[in-house]
Amino acid sequence: MIKKYIIMILLSLIASLTFAQEYRTRIMDFENPGNRRIRKIEGTNHWYYRSLPEQSMTLKTEDVTIIQVRSFSIEKLRKPRIFLVIDKVETPFDLILDEFRDGYYFYKDIEFDLPEGTASIELLCFQRSIYMRAYEMYKPVPKPKVVRKPSRQITAHAGMIDITHNASSSEYYSFNQTQPFKFTLNNSRDCVVYVRARLTDRSLPSFSLYHNGEKVKSYEFSLARSSKFSAQGVRYLTIGKKIELPDNPESSEYEFRADTEHMFMARPVFIKK
Repeated sequence: MIKKYIIMILLSLIASLTFAQEYRTRIMDFENPGNRRIRKIEGTNHWYYRSLPEQSMTLKTEDVTIIQVRSFSIEKLRKPRIFLVIDKVETPFDLILDEFRDGYYFYKDIEFDLPEGTASIELLCFQRSIYMRAYEMYKPVPKPKVVRKPSRQITAHAGMIDITHNASSSEYYSFNQTQPFKFTLNNSRDCVVYVRARLTDRSLPSFSLYHNGEKVKSYEFSLARSSKFSAQGVRYLTIGKKIELPDNPESSEYEFRADTEHMFMARPVFIKK
């Protein structure tokens, strides 16, 4: 029996935690509050209200589905109770004592659902020592996650190769006649591409640039060799070319195709905005 009771308590706690995670609260203001008192909650002062004698306090409840009422009393009451009034129909709610602290009697929060289309409600309390505060309970709408594409997506190349200059090296993407170098630029980013080629004979290396599938321009290297740049396994390396790419208004695909039987090496570099 005790074990069953403990399980019920645990299930109740889990349900309450789940409910608290699903719902949040925001303060609702009474249209005609009476007297007020301050209650300090977690170091912050909050006003609580009681109605004028034999009067109710009104809340605007358009688009509100669940109401939470928090309350306390400045004296011990035998049967503390508040009334919810909708269309002049009174529904009583008994208040359950939660704790006595600093001379105040704090009651457990109460929640109630509102009928659809309820424009306003009234809270009525005949016991003058009870102070209340109302909250709307709502489920927060999660912000849609913006899926941001990477600014550059490499989609094809013939392998990576390091090119060294002044004891520092940079990674280049190689391409040849059988395997082009392709990449996509997103998020309106622009870049330039540095291209070099391996010299194997007296023939001139040549390649072409394509933008979104359309040929933009062909480029041809001379036989001049670089004395400052080198790559492992490459005996003769051409002087580099700096290729200006067509503008990228949003997202564009670029492709470098080898026109001759040479190995080319390309390194795209973003242009700082």
